[in-house]
Amino acid sequence: MKKFFAILLASVMVLGLLSGCGAKQGAAAGSADSGKIKIGISMPTYAEERWSVDEEAMKAECEKLGIECVTACAEGDSNKQKDQVSTMIAQGIQALIIAPNDGNAAAAIVDECKAKGIYVISYDRMITGTSKLDLYITFDSWYQGNLQGNFIKEGLEKKYGEVTGNIIVLHGDPGDSCAPLYYGGGIEPLQEYIDKGAINVISDNECIGWQPSEATKHTENAMAIAASEGIEIDAVLSPNDGLASGAIAALGDEQAKKTLITGMDCEVAACQRILAGTQSMAVFGDSRDMGRSAVNAAATLVKDGKITPDGTMEGVDENGKTIDVPAVLVTCEYVDKDNMNIVWESGYHTEAEIKGGN
Repeated sequence: MKKFFAILLASVMVLGLLSGCGAKQGAAAGSADSGKIKIGISMPTYAEERWSVDEEAMKAECEKLGIECVTACAEGDSNKQKDQVSTMIAQGIQALIIAPNDGNAAAAIVDECKAKGIYVISYDRMITGTSKLDLYITFDSWYQGNLQGNFIKEGLEKKYGEVTGNIIVLHGDPGDSCAPLYYGGGIEPLQEYIDKGAINVISDNECIGWQPSEATKHTENAMAIAASEGIEIDAVLSPNDGLASGAIAALGDEQAKKTLITGMDCEVAACQRILAGTQSMAVFGDSRDMGRSAVNAAATLVKDGKITPDGTMEGVDENGKTIDVPAVLVTCEYVDKDNMNIVWESGYHTEAEIKGGN
């Protein structure tokens, strides 16, 4: 189980970190001449909508605060991400915000940055195999999974009068350090019922690369098992909206409406599915706040050479030893058809964007 102490994104980080953002520079060359802080932002993919949303929020915060930034997207390629960051280093970044395509592979990126005196913030996904991270900023991944597992638990109890049923369990990509936390948090509320046989896990599979096609494949296989055993599929524990969409593609809309299907990120398409009844819920955390806070944290590191985190998360060092990584954890909530207004009232998406597809 992941280890953390204080949670919540500190308001002071968002509001007050950059009063003198051009004052003290980091060790990297390039921005000293201009007197501006310069940071790099490295995203793993745009396949999931939230990464582009996060990046836009970061760029807007940089512009607001007079910070120069360079951005790149790895398009699901860890080698490409490493090359892109090498280019950023040559361009003179003083801090890097990186959502790693692969948490283990990105350790080499951290090493390259630290050799040049560049601060590194691991964004939403933990970089493992290094003790050199300056900060980890993420949602509370265990809690996110917990919201999903409890949603299924309560839904099964409502359906049958007790917690029982047949479920499909989908995992995220094994290279994503958050994936085991989503799974652990999600399965925790259900485990006692699985152990005593009240909940039957039809299938339990990883989805390589977070690809919806992986979820479709595993769901189709589970459907074949269910058909052969003459049982009904009651729920799909899916860690994000993309995998939920893959499961729904296999089930078909009619069956999906009878099945508890979880998700996360509140992509526009997922919000539309929730209102249409084919997806049951999605965990919502405004990732724009996390992005803005990452920019503020990067600037504080460059300006002051240190930062006070909220707490720690368990990481893994170069020798495979468990270590405490300074962390900021962002809380979240879930939305379903009854409280979807939370999403558009936050400004994350507009009501017209969500309802326009129904």
